Amino acid sequence: MNTRLKMIGSALSQIGNVLTAFDLDNTGPNESISARMHRQGHKRRAAIIDAVFRLFGQRNHCEGAHLADVRDARALLLEVDG
Repeated sequence: MNTRLKMIGSALSQIGNVLTAFDLDNTGPNESISARMHRQGHKRRAAIIDAVFRLFGQRNHCEGAHLADVRDARALLLEVDG
């Protein structure tokens, strides 16, 4: 998939996360809905999201989104501290 389309999808998911999160103290502006569902242990909601992304060939999308957020945060910290 085109990098720009992935970035647009990620940005839309981050906006959706901020709009739908009940407790904004327990999320951030850079976290996607998928990553939050995995991190907060919302198994049924994550399973629904995972099922949708399985149609596009992705397995364990929510867990992968969370791990990508962690990886990106670590890279940013290394960049800032470096």
